[in-house]
Amino acid sequence: MLKKITALLLCLALMLPCFAVSASAADYAKEMMDTRYKLRYEPVCEMLMEDSETLKKVEKLDKKVVFISVSDGKQQAKTVWGTSKKLETALERAFTKARATNMTPLWFKLDVVTKIEEKSYADFKTDYTNGVGGSMRKGIAFNDYFGRAVLEAQVNSNGWLSYETGELDLAAINKHFRKTGKKQLSEIPETLYLFDTQGYFKDYSSEAYKLTTGKYSQAGRREYEMDKDDLVKLAGYSSEYLADMIDENGKFVYGYYPIDNEELEDYNIIRHAGTVWNLILQYEMTKDRSLLAPIERALDYLQKSFHYKDGTTAFLNDRGTLNVGGNGISLLAFVSYTEITGSTKYIHLIRSAANGILYMQKENGGFIHTLYKSNYQVHKDYITVFYDGEAMYGILRAYGLLKDKRYLAAAERAGDYFIENNYETLNSHWIAYGFNELTKYSPQERYFNFGLKNMHGYSEKLTRVVTGAHTVNETANASFELYHRLMESGIKCGMLEEFDEEMLFKAIDKRVNYGMNYFMQPEQAMYFKDPQLVLHSFAMREDKFRIRIDDIQHFMGGYYLYWKNYDIIKSYTAE
Repeated sequence: MLKKITALLLCLALMLPCFAVSASAADYAKEMMDTRYKLRYEPVCEMLMEDSETLKKVEKLDKKVVFISVSDGKQQAKTVWGTSKKLETALERAFTKARATNMTPLWFKLDVVTKIEEKSYADFKTDYTNGVGGSMRKGIAFNDYFGRAVLEAQVNSNGWLSYETGELDLAAINKHFRKTGKKQLSEIPETLYLFDTQGYFKDYSSEAYKLTTGKYSQAGRREYEMDKDDLVKLAGYSSEYLADMIDENGKFVYGYYPIDNEELEDYNIIRHAGTVWNLILQYEMTKDRSLLAPIERALDYLQKSFHYKDGTTAFLNDRGTLNVGGNGISLLAFVSYTEITGSTKYIHLIRSAANGILYMQKENGGFIHTLYKSNYQVHKDYITVFYDGEAMYGILRAYGLLKDKRYLAAAERAGDYFIENNYETLNSHWIAYGFNELTKYSPQERYFNFGLKNMHGYSEKLTRVVTGAHTVNETANASFELYHRLMESGIKCGMLEEFDEEMLFKAIDKRVNYGMNYFMQPEQAMYFKDPQLVLHSFAMREDKFRIRIDDIQHFMGGYYLYWKNYDIIKSYTAE
């Protein structure tokens, strides 16, 4: 017996250092986590305490309410809140709860309530019935003491509000409360307490941000100057996101509905073509050579989607039909790659695709939009103005590279057809691209006149549109290029007398800045189920925050043109 006790004591003695090391490691880990939290919390608190405008709003409220959201960048943010009559106490309470989540605080966001308004649930539903998706800009408290409350970012990123009926999803909200240890609601209360917040954000970088507030800036976002440096930075983020969506075969992940992590499966090869073209333009902006490998995979995938009628005439095969717009937009990708890299590997395809557009052009200058692959008979004579503009722009880009006069002549016939048929009333971005390109090689008054008409009157509308409308930035910036070329040329143009130059620059400024409300930065991405799925994409908040490759293409297409002409635009606006 004594031997057994002695052996046990010896065993315990030997294990004590292990316990000591283990305890020491645990203490160290806790200390490191405490430090991480303080390094995020203290800068945003300091920023709040220096924000006199916000503090004035907070002081007017009887109850001080603050929210803290933390995410490790991989998991959906955990959001806690603290309330008190004193702001400092509310902050301390929220921070204590945040630290207790033990979530590694890669992203740390502080929101302080600046305004509270009482609203009946009936009126709330009326406000948002048939509303614009994602347009709810306020948090919701389900009682006046904020025992249960959610931020606007949580409502939208979880899909808790139906913008068709204006109703809140009680089951989903209760699931959230149950998960976070809050008492569930038996029903949505008859009275809601809607609130505004001012947000501050800190990540692993040395900088903390005061976030913007207002319509279509999801619970606040950081601001950019949108100068050339910021535009290149934006292209860096966006191009990395797109490149990561290209698989080993060169095919993109087409897109997502991130509220439910639903992948979009209806692949569109024409949008593939437009997206790889835009990725090439972003490579031009960033000079990031790591983009070349995924770009080349995507181009090879696109090349395999071409169907040859003969040795020199080819068409993009779009699910069994041959599409004139697909030929045009594919030419943008292959020509841009050739010009930027100097490679000649796609020259034969470029010539064959341009010849395919010639094959589909009618005697009057218009285009047959789709053919049957089996017999080259007309499938659909007309589908959308987009295909017309893509075909015109694409064949002009082929002309710029190959100097085949047939391509310029075809574009001129198309331009005359569009003029005769009043295409300017459609305000198409692809038509704007096409006429801008046409005036490079055929600077005739009628083409300048049409290009200005395509934008005239539309500029004012673009200063008022309150949705993403991503293609309009392309329309405005392509129209500016045409306008600038006209001013430099000295060609007389009747439309110039009534064209509103100032409104064009207002439209460009509005769309450049407004588009950033759709760019998903960490302070927005952190609220979705899978933040990495969303981070540095462009999400169409009007359609359940849809992310799709062509959405990114069009947003960045406008930003590319703005970057390209930035100095010229600023010289005009300075005057």
